Amino acid sequence: MLLFLPRPTSRFLGIALTLAGCTGQPDTSTPPPAAPKAAAAAPSGPAQPATTTYAGEYRWGAAAAEEAGGILTVYPESDSTVLFQLDANDGAPAYHLINVLGRATLRGKTAYYSAKAPEDEHGCRLRIAFTPAGATVASVPGYTQDCLFGGNLTADGTYRRVSQRVPAYVISGEGDTLYFAHLPPDQLQYNQ
Repeated sequence: MLLFLPRPTSRFLGIALTLAGCTGQPDTSTPPPAAPKAAAAAPSGPAQPATTTYAGEYRWGAAAAEEAGGILTVYPESDSTVLFQLDANDGAPAYHLINVLGRATLRGKTAYYSAKAPEDEHGCRLRIAFTPAGATVASVPGYTQDCLFGGNLTADGTYRRVSQRVPAYVISGEGDTLYFAHLPPDQLQYNQ
């Protein structure tokens, strides 16, 4: 569309150009705008420890029922350590309990836990072998009497993985909320 005006003024010229721009024809008198530069990838926050692959919750049996069962909760502390809580019982009628909160060192896909209180003769040692589907907990022979599990109960067994979410906290045997990221050193003082 072309407009003829008796007296071109800058105001009329602006209107004419605006109307010309409304015709749907591309304006070839000006170069196309530069393509926006690709945005740099936003940082995803702090790097996750290599042990994050083992984080989550694992279950054995029916821990919430009257039957024997247990829950293993794993938190990635560093590239070579995990914090964990193992909470289990042998069911009715005795309900012997296991409640271990500790730090385990990873070698390969196996975590090793060792704790010895001053009054212990041998201490308590556990191995936790991880697979994509679960974790197998095994007591180290000769190092279970100081675990204080009670009633000849052991933590040994295969726990199936039910969650891969990094847990923020666990509930202690006393009912306290313990946040993994803020555990005081004395919570894990007997670990070696």
